[in-house]
Amino acid sequence: MRIVALPLTRPSPSHRPTTFYSFKIVPPPPPPPPPASTEPPPPPGWLPPEGVVKWATLKVDKTWGGWGKAKEGSWKFRVFEFGERFLDRLDFEEAALKRIDVKSAPPARVPPELAGEERAEAEAAWGRVKVPLFYPPSVLSAPTALSDLQTLLQQRIPLHTRGFYTYLLLAPLTAPFMLIPIIPNLPFFFCAWRAWSHYQALRGARRVDALLQAGKIAPEADAALDAVYPPIISEPAPAGGPDPDPDMDMDAGARARQALIVTRDSLGNAMRALEMKEDEAKDVLRAYEQTINRAR
Repeated sequence: MRIVALPLTRPSPSHRPTTFYSFKIVPPPPPPPPPASTEPPPPPGWLPPEGVVKWATLKVDKTWGGWGKAKEGSWKFRVFEFGERFLDRLDFEEAALKRIDVKSAPPARVPPELAGEERAEAEAAWGRVKVPLFYPPSVLSAPTALSDLQTLLQQRIPLHTRGFYTYLLLAPLTAPFMLIPIIPNLPFFFCAWRAWSHYQALRGARRVDALLQAGKIAPEADAALDAVYPPIISEPAPAGGPDPDPDMDMDAGARARQALIVTRDSLGNAMRALEMKEDEAKDVLRAYEQTINRAR
């Protein structure tokens, strides 16, 4: 696992800088195939071989993609358009945390049920766990990179805990909508999806927080990330004359962009350098747009 911190705004006395975090987990190699056996294979079970959660996720993704290909003007296409607009407004921090595959991530601790040789091997493997936190040295320092990540987790864990339980309690209240036979119970599916999204983000945040508390996350300066940031962020203020008033002759959009220390083009360089997939690249651009809106 590795974490990359990309600050998007300048720090201020009242606010910490807005930072996009990329969490990437390299899954372990697949186990070798079992030796050939002459015994007949066991009969297939009724559960999907890839697991219920993954099967349901793929099923929902396939259904959602099919709604996007529906006829324009139909209720499926209108729901798809509304859902895509809502996804663009979903906090980019939540989208990043919910991408963490907890099953493939480094363990938070040695399982207490292990004993003997198994426990010794697990403790040795746990001792070798190290999660690098890459950061641009021209913008962040090692202590700041760790403290900013800790602040993010302290904010997101209670937020996603409340969100999970709130939508979990709201879902049964949507039962009366099942009486409408024309369309699916969209309020129920929305509440279920939001509860699941908060739960996934909560699990990811808790795992990163456990690794951070255990001292397994080590900040590492990466000079290659400095290429993301234009030289203007380090230029000193012009000597002589009073400081310009940021509120004069400047609308909200201009002030928002002034707080940014990245551009869409520079983020494109970061996406290529980090070899991000298409959905991850969308998260970066969504973070850029949301940062502008938050600074207005």
